[in-house]
Amino acid sequence: MLPLLTCNAVELLDLPRLAAQLCGLERRTSRNGKDSVDHEPQGHDDVANAACGALLLCGKPAVKATSRSYGGVAMAVGVGWD
Repeated sequence: MLPLLTCNAVELLDLPRLAAQLCGLERRTSRNGKDSVDHEPQGHDDVANAACGALLLCGKPAVKATSRSYGGVAMAVGVGWD
């Protein structure tokens, strides 16, 4: 998400809860060197996760979809990236 924001490719909504949750995220490095980003204890990050997921999807090509029938039920099935 950070590269999309720093190159001005996207703009965040002006929502106080989103801003608070993004500011409350913490980066941690485990003993084995793996990084993780999570909220502080007793914090929340559901709005931040939704916003980051939406931004990441905006940066990817659309998924082609086809319709298939499974047991008489029609379903849309993604078949890959354009």
